[in-house]
Amino acid sequence: MRFASRLCTAALCAVLVTPVMAADDAKSQPAKPAVDVTKLHDVLENDKALNAFFGKTFGVIRGLIAQDVDAAEKLNNALEAEVKKAKPKNAKSVALIPRATRAIDFYRDKITLSRVKIEDLQASLKKDSNQPRTIQQYGQKAAQEVSNLARSQPDKAEAKQKAAAAFLDGLALDESASAALKAVTTAKTALKRYDRTIASTRKLLSLNGKDIAPLQVDSWINGTPLTDADLKGKVVVLDFWAVWCGPCIATFPHLIEWQEKYGKKDFVMIGLTSYYKRYSFDDQTGRLGRAATPQTPEGEQAMVQQFAEYHKLKHRLAIQPANSTLSKYYGVSGIPHVTVIDKKGKIRMTKVGSGPANAKALKELIEKLLAE
Repeated sequence: MRFASRLCTAALCAVLVTPVMAADDAKSQPAKPAVDVTKLHDVLENDKALNAFFGKTFGVIRGLIAQDVDAAEKLNNALEAEVKKAKPKNAKSVALIPRATRAIDFYRDKITLSRVKIEDLQASLKKDSNQPRTIQQYGQKAAQEVSNLARSQPDKAEAKQKAAAAFLDGLALDESASAALKAVTTAKTALKRYDRTIASTRKLLSLNGKDIAPLQVDSWINGTPLTDADLKGKVVVLDFWAVWCGPCIATFPHLIEWQEKYGKKDFVMIGLTSYYKRYSFDDQTGRLGRAATPQTPEGEQAMVQQFAEYHKLKHRLAIQPANSTLSKYYGVSGIPHVTVIDKKGKIRMTKVGSGPANAKALKELIEKLLAE
């Protein structure tokens, strides 16, 4: 059992054994975190619910590190206090506790690092390059800064990425400084990992202003089928998601809120998923499992409907055909992937991943477009 990250790849949901660095796009003043850490004890014996609780809480901490580091530290410390009290009997829950402890330590290090100025690390390394630990911190700090920009300002992210790599290449190290050289290689590898994210963000930004694509739906899960004509003159939100995607589930409170608030206006929200054939859902326990035999299309449609009813999703849901080109057109490389389209049928924004900053940006744009 692992804590889900804020983003699932199209093929496989990214998970954390050792949490990866990430941050929300915006650095707006955050609202009070919607996490009551004492709720940990309510789900202590339900390992899947406990895993989801940790995933949500660490997601909030991760976002706060970029927005309000003091709030991040306060939440991390509060969570640590509750984890220390936790004494589950469920074996799978027991296994989650040390992983949560390691994650808390990980984020404590990130919080400490966020308070360090990259300029100070550079100054130290200019005086003495043979400092493996400082090189490691510099690489982490540089990667953190690139991460903060990669999903919103790809050009600035790439510039920081290249500048950091150039600085590392310029360190005066000879072959005898093996530990420092290894730290340089590790840091450059970490920076290189953002190449794909930067390229993906450029692709998504290039979509702004393009026309909405015709719907491609094999089956509508709820309500009467919609046509392209039904979307004309409406603010349209397309949410690419899947039942197995933890970060998608983390966005459900926002989706429910938007449907309740805007559903009677010129607004249509469609959740688009695909046939995966291998999942079953227990609507009594709320648990997703492996289907004993591959799901038929009808079986999968019924399963998605049960899943939606369990999670109280009221917006329109649809399953795409296997040959659908919608994901390619909208540049879907990870989910949740949300595209907002204005009343003129033009793409205005795309956000990938869960988190409060994405939700805030999407909500503000929806309200702006509805008012136009």
